[in-house]
Amino acid sequence: TSTTTASCGCTSDSSSHNGNDSDNGNDNDNERKAANGLELLWDGIDWDLEGHDQLDHPNNEFTKELLDQVGEFSKRAKDDGLIVSMAPPESYLDTTSARFSRFVNLTYPEDTWHLDFSYHGWNVYAYILAKYGYCIDFIFVQFYESYSHALYQTERKGMSQADFLIQYIETLAKKGFGYEVHFEDDPSVNLKNQIVEMPLSKIVFGFANGWAVDSEKAILFSSSQVKSAYNHLDGVNLAPRGLGYWVVEEEGKHGLYLTKELNEILNGLVK
Repeated sequence: TSTTTASCGCTSDSSSHNGNDSDNGNDNDNERKAANGLELLWDGIDWDLEGHDQLDHPNNEFTKELLDQVGEFSKRAKDDGLIVSMAPPESYLDTTSARFSRFVNLTYPEDTWHLDFSYHGWNVYAYILAKYGYCIDFIFVQFYESYSHALYQTERKGMSQADFLIQYIETLAKKGFGYEVHFEDDPSVNLKNQIVEMPLSKIVFGFANGWAVDSEKAILFSSSQVKSAYNHLDGVNLAPRGLGYWVVEEEGKHGLYLTKELNEILNGLVK
């Protein structure tokens, strides 16, 4: 069953994560349609708010008002039976760090390469999860963010892609599927330092497809490595909610068909 989501973000293609997360939400949606006599144009909303290429652009600061608007809209959508998802770049929901900032023109100081790349965030999406997490159905983590931890750990440190994905989940599992965020780094948000929950049932691995084949900045996970990681995690009851990719318009480029390949992995059609 297909699901259509309205995307709110910096690009018009943000909703094209392929839906390989095993969530269609049609039961609640159909009940609401029947109750109100309405034919909806979409089944939910996907938040894909990101920064601006110009470092000093005002859009590189996410205001508290903006974050609360996202949260309140999500609450109303969820209460109305719609699906609500978010697609943070890896650094906007960085489970390896407690740092917090509303700015997204920052660096990854612990990764000793490309320190001049100032387009990372410091857990800005964690604010939404801390206040409105119960409204979010799934979280599509963009491992393909430019110069991500995923790329650093595999290209610079020599970790296999499969081991990176396994470590990502197993580290969260050891923490009880939550991680500490120091919201008090920014007093304006009026939140205490706290554990932000990242339930396994909401985590969707987000991959790049053909557009990243020749990219030096974005990691391109091989399906064989994804399969290896997923089968291992599934075997220890730690499989994520799903697998997805961006962007559907690039499906088939360079012979990569992630719709088919990820579906086969999720449904145990390849071992």
